[in-house]
Amino acid sequence: MKWFDLLWNLLVSAPILILAVSLAVRWLKASGAPLRRAALPPPEQQEGREAGAGETAAVFGGAMLFRLLIFLAVCAVALVMLGVRDGRGLLSLWEKWDGFHYVRLVEQGYGGYTEDGQHYFLVFYPLYVWLVRLVRLAVGDTVLSGLLVSFFCYAGGCAYLYRLAFREYGRAVAWRTVVFLSVFPFSFFFGAMMTEGLFLLTTAAGLYHIRRHQWLRAGVWGALAALTRMHGLVLIGAALAELIQSRRLFALRGAELKRNLRAVLCRLPLIFLPVLGTVVYLCLNYAIDGNPFAFTAHQQARWSQGFMWISQVLQYLLINAITYGNLTVQLQLWLPEVLLFLLFFVLLWHERGRHRSMFTLYAFACLVLNYSLSWLLSAGRYLTCALPFFMFAACLTERRPRLTAVLTAGMSALFILAQAIYLVGGQIM
Repeated sequence: MKWFDLLWNLLVSAPILILAVSLAVRWLKASGAPLRRAALPPPEQQEGREAGAGETAAVFGGAMLFRLLIFLAVCAVALVMLGVRDGRGLLSLWEKWDGFHYVRLVEQGYGGYTEDGQHYFLVFYPLYVWLVRLVRLAVGDTVLSGLLVSFFCYAGGCAYLYRLAFREYGRAVAWRTVVFLSVFPFSFFFGAMMTEGLFLLTTAAGLYHIRRHQWLRAGVWGALAALTRMHGLVLIGAALAELIQSRRLFALRGAELKRNLRAVLCRLPLIFLPVLGTVVYLCLNYAIDGNPFAFTAHQQARWSQGFMWISQVLQYLLINAITYGNLTVQLQLWLPEVLLFLLFFVLLWHERGRHRSMFTLYAFACLVLNYSLSWLLSAGRYLTCALPFFMFAACLTERRPRLTAVLTAGMSALFILAQAIYLVGGQIM
């Protein structure tokens, strides 16, 4: 079967690499490189426009109300259909999969929570744990504190994403972006005992300030993102792409090139601030296990997790989707991961020439990195924070009300289904 594996890797890797080259060439052209055949990004229609404070507050309030309604609906269903009668039981519904570990990290700390004498749970980045622990001082209950952190972060993330999309595309696209994000089938994780809400807030804020060239704020939010999840470092790439493109650095010569190059170099310390978030995380590993990279060993030992080339990942996902011994796991876990990659890849391919390079490059990095794991179990959850894709979908449905309605209704139905499967302990994690 070696010939089949080789053929598969070539056939699957080829379109991914072609897309990567296409996006890179567009960025080079937009940054001033003399590449004649590369299409320039479209002219910016909304540059300088900003969503008002009242409008942004309305988005925040609407997002918070949405999360509260979802929470109350879950409580009502649990009371009527699952027979849950007390508050502790209602809250424990959200203590699933990684949420179980976050609860214990908050209560016992990274040093106290072990399994077989090992600090396996160092693999969970600490910012969410620390924030929940802080809120718990006032609230008392760990799960309730975690849900409150997730709710507020989700609402703040929606507000920032709305401002970003409004600035780039206008009000209608901004609203659809937030709606599509909110009803995406796996977006119920934004209201769970998980880091998705916090990562949404930090990445949306980081991208917004990068787009506005507010490098210090972008760097601070990026550091918080990197303290929430490893992929927070990807914001560095988005910032570098935007900084170089905005100055058309590759088109400059002589004194003008030197002046702009100095300006770029002066901003690099701010752009690379996200590295500080990673450094703090490595220090935590060292303090607990005496090894700043202990998390890598724990990932492999406990979760069989590591880097794997994306074509190989897609191969085992497809094989499991077809041949896995448990039909429930096939339908709930493996098949959705295959379909999600196809949908997101096709969307990015279709929209590759219609958006600013910082968004397309960031989207590509999110998709490829999330699908480069040796045992991928949570692709849907990870993709909830691949934010440019929701802007792309909102642009694709511009002046297409029927398509907008179909997408919204379809994703909403799948949202309800996925939420229900998760709450009863299904294979959505």
